[in-house]
Amino acid sequence: MIEYRETQEVDLDQLVALIRAAGWNRGDDPARLEKQLAGARYVVSAWDGARLVGFARAISDGVTNAYVSTVAVLPGYPGRGIGREMIARLLAGKGGISFVLHARPEVRAFYEKCGFSEAPDMMWRRRSV
Repeated sequence: MIEYRETQEVDLDQLVALIRAAGWNRGDDPARLEKQLAGARYVVSAWDGARLVGFARAISDGVTNAYVSTVAVLPGYPGRGIGREMIARLLAGKGGISFVLHARPEVRAFYEKCGFSEAPDMMWRRRSV
């Protein structure tokens, strides 16, 4: 049974392993992940016993806007509703906050099922490093 935790206290070694296994190309530096955790307003992790199998985080002012910056599920676990449940927990009780995210074309249908829709009024400036 998957257990969900809403805390920034996540085993950093397991988080690095999860991010690497999920194929994130720039997100597996431990020092960087530690800073990302510290800066996240909302964090949800999914555990199969003592094993971290899912992680989601959002950055927010806590009042009007939030950016879902990471959603990762360990290979072998997709299709079990873990990502959807983590998103639901990120959004729960925060109806006054607008959530945004960037989604690759192959995962847009997933986010649409979670209640997100494309927004033609958004602009984006990519990081340069």
